[in-house]
Amino acid sequence: MSTAAHRRPSTGRLRRRAGRLTLAGAVAGAGSVVVLGAPAAQAAEQNVWDRMAECESGGRWDINTGNGFYGGLQFWHPTWTGFGGTEFAPYAHQATKVQQITVAQRVLKTQGPGAWPVCSVRAGLTMANGSAPYPGGSAPAPAPAPAPAPAPAPPAASGTYTVTASAGANIRSGPSTSYGVVGGAAHGTRLTGQISTNGWLKLANGRGWVSGDIVAPVSGSTPAPAPAPAPAPAPAPSSGTFTVTAAAGANIRSGPSTSHAVVGGAAHGTRLTGQISNGWLKLSDGRGWVSGTIVAPVTGGSGGSGSGGSASSMARLVVDGSRGPLTVKAVQRWAGVSETGRWDSTTIKALQRTVGTTADGSWGPASQAALQAKIGLSRDGSTYMNHRTVVALQTWLNANVIG
Repeated sequence: MSTAAHRRPSTGRLRRRAGRLTLAGAVAGAGSVVVLGAPAAQAAEQNVWDRMAECESGGRWDINTGNGFYGGLQFWHPTWTGFGGTEFAPYAHQATKVQQITVAQRVLKTQGPGAWPVCSVRAGLTMANGSAPYPGGSAPAPAPAPAPAPAPAPPAASGTYTVTASAGANIRSGPSTSYGVVGGAAHGTRLTGQISTNGWLKLANGRGWVSGDIVAPVSGSTPAPAPAPAPAPAPAPSSGTFTVTAAAGANIRSGPSTSHAVVGGAAHGTRLTGQISNGWLKLSDGRGWVSGTIVAPVTGGSGGSGSGGSASSMARLVVDGSRGPLTVKAVQRWAGVSETGRWDSTTIKALQRTVGTTADGSWGPASQAALQAKIGLSRDGSTYMNHRTVVALQTWLNANVIG
């Protein structure tokens, strides 16, 4: 499930830093310092979303620093896809300012101003002013309805296909663009699977779905007879034990909506027992309610909240030079720590030990040089995870960690 996530608010020039921020607002990552300068006088005259962007990204609507967060309001990519952002652009920073605000208004409607704990206070964001039409735009678009489970339909054909799109293909968790991206396939890659009547290729290896518009049957292959449709997956449990997936933790409210007061909180990875009703988890201990968008059912028995090691499958990374959550999970698997997808102090120290440098939790020139040497990349004197290094790292992880 998707949770809105943004970088720490920034004033002036954006600084590169380790750490990951989630829920819709900025919360300090490990070893980081939040700079909360007073907003400029002219910011008070701007629309509230302009003030929010000034706080989150310095007002740069097209920003992509390679930290896994995108656009003027610093969307975490699963948030962008989960709230229908891909109807405008694949990533938030590729969308227009008005389109980014439209998606932000959907987040606001679901999670309230508290989704941006720091910047909503600084910018004066409320349900009323954040939901008002943005000047020059249209009325806020309603949040997309949850994608219905695909109706079982007789498949059209199965066999071997090749990716025809020059940019490659996204592999998604379901047969539409409303589902999250879980992997990728380069141009010319051969894929085996079954085209369903809704135009999506279901991969035979279970990795996910690819749009039938960007694949073509391999010449000379004979489609195999369509197998009987697989049974529909069991629905997610409505009651039981859940874990908090948002890195910034979860608010516990007195009732099942953002209009109810915050009465407590639960840190990332905390296990909560209760029952999901109308998208909200009612805690069995009577403490209150937590949004169902930022918890996930616990599966696979007891244990810690982390999920590390090689027991779980992992799709090959898209080599795009962006150190997003999936790339970080692959790094964590390589370094032998829990696969949380968060670039935090624990992850940095583990990676520093893996590449043979001082494990101090601060990524600098010595760590960068050691990583480049470890993965066979020439040293360039960089002091942070630049695009060139992340591309080489993703390629190395695909070959040596994911396989």
